[in-house]
Amino acid sequence: MVIGLVLIVYSGSMYIQSGEVAETIPLENIGESEGAVELTPDMSPVRVILNTEFISRTKSEAVKFYSYAIDIRDDQDNEVLSKSGALTLRRESKDIPANELSRTQRRIHSIDVFSVPKKSTYHWETQLTNRQAEVSSAHLEIRRNVETELPMSLWLGLGLLIGGILLGFFITKKSEE
Repeated sequence: MVIGLVLIVYSGSMYIQSGEVAETIPLENIGESEGAVELTPDMSPVRVILNTEFISRTKSEAVKFYSYAIDIRDDQDNEVLSKSGALTLRRESKDIPANELSRTQRRIHSIDVFSVPKKSTYHWETQLTNRQAEVSSAHLEIRRNVETELPMSLWLGLGLLIGGILLGFFITKKSEE
């Protein structure tokens, strides 16, 4: 089970971090940010990643830390990417770290993958909104030539994890009889 879990985490991380960083764009901590980036078809496929650092302002069990929206358009104002979401957690009170209100937490959001249809200046716009946290820093990372297929090691890890759980269930059931 442990090997399966390690393979899942490692493979997922390698999948999200595949390719090369084409551009790192600092964002306003809260509110709107906008700008432009030059993209070409030889960069395809491109993955957009949102990296954040934040400090929680609550020890609630159901938390919506912050929300985000990201739009990317080509030079003809055609939408290439439009995503929004939020960092939300539901947890039990025993799972809330004692120092949550003072420590910086980090999150990586893999926003989307798209192909660059033509060489152009692409305009991006983001919106970050604090909810029950205070975003202390944020940046977009645009990665070029990324993997779009989930790696085989992820599926192998998932199989090992499920197999380990089932094996543990059957061993426990046999020992009870």
